[in-house]
Amino acid sequence: MKFLLAFLATALPLVAHECWLQPASFAPVAGPAIGLTIQVGTNFEGEPKPFSPARVAALRDFSAAGTRDLTPKLNDRLQLPVSFEDPGTHVITYDSKPGLITLEADKFNEYLREEGLEVVIAERAQAGESAQPGRERYLRCNKTIVRADGKSDGTYAVVTGQRLEIIPVDDPAAWSAGGASRFKLLFAGQPLAGAKVRAWHRAGGQLATLDAVTTATGEVSFDLPAAGEWMLSTIHMARLTGDAAADWESHWGNLTFAVSNGARP
Repeated sequence: MKFLLAFLATALPLVAHECWLQPASFAPVAGPAIGLTIQVGTNFEGEPKPFSPARVAALRDFSAAGTRDLTPKLNDRLQLPVSFEDPGTHVITYDSKPGLITLEADKFNEYLREEGLEVVIAERAQAGESAQPGRERYLRCNKTIVRADGKSDGTYAVVTGQRLEIIPVDDPAAWSAGGASRFKLLFAGQPLAGAKVRAWHRAGGQLATLDAVTTATGEVSFDLPAAGEWMLSTIHMARLTGDAAADWESHWGNLTFAVSNGARP
């Protein structure tokens, strides 16, 4: 597996904006509510956007006690109060309704190269579309993992049914700075091979990123060098037919979690 590690003081030249779930704490106390936000930005720096019912297709909390629908809490607030009555692992998922964007040909091609979507670049070239704007329908598939009362259970590995989904192979509670962490990438419930996955970490004004590509079984592994908050992101794109407004459909998968400094919680 090939890895790329970069510690950068300046921003990466990304065309696309990331979107991620940010809990106020990745180890909240069971019972009291904490704030949950949707962050949008680049280089793991963002600003909160409203939890708009018009944009949210699903918002759920998975735990050992079952699945909880969080959509009744939506009311366009920047911060959503979420409580975890049951100690243990909670996986919160957010699925967006489709959005549309059109990019000039050069910007679209740059975006495809940056995200490792060479298959789409080749398809556009073969169809004589390389100089045409990119018309894209996109959907967000975001996830975050928290451990109420610092306790962990097998919920981390739950298959939530998101269209594009990043799932830890091992218990994140056992990960520590400098150790290995493994993930599986699923699209429509099946392992997704050859997908570029990027891991992000920001501390002290510096950005750390690691890139890797999923294996034939959809797995990817990282040696995360620092403790604290991390984000994984990936994009899957395919030709879209029967839509007058878009030629491509993309799914943006995202996972946020915390890595300990070496002491198991």
